[in-house]
Amino acid sequence: MKTNQVVRNEPLLYIVQPKLEPTVSYMQKSFKEEKKSSEKVEKDDRIHETDLKDVEQFFQENVKTKLFQDMDLEEKLQFLTTLPNQLSSIKCQLATKKRNYKGFICEYKNEHVIFQTEKHDKVNIPVEQIVSISLIGLGKEK
Repeated sequence: MKTNQVVRNEPLLYIVQPKLEPTVSYMQKSFKEEKKSSEKVEKDDRIHETDLKDVEQFFQENVKTKLFQDMDLEEKLQFLTTLPNQLSSIKCQLATKKRNYKGFICEYKNEHVIFQTEKHDKVNIPVEQIVSISLIGLGKEK
């Protein structure tokens, strides 16, 4: 392998260039790689396939996610009150038997929901009166 190579072309950096000495660059021209035997490759592939199948099966059994629309009222309330701290609160529309509210769910305790409206009023709503909950988008306040 040749480690020193002289660059024959001078760099074309300026329109009028001073006479420069040829540059010597140290670079590798070629490399050699040992190939794995086909038996080892096939064995590795089989191991990876079984590992992937086990991992996929684990996630399918343990992670059961539902769409928000498919959840019942209790699950929706639990979901909206137990969001991780990294997520901001989710703005939603809460429909009761008497009227509709837009805002954020603050708390869900003892069959009552404390709901903060867009006008920053906190309303205590019994769960029995809630007809539906639908998501509007991400909000800034809680």
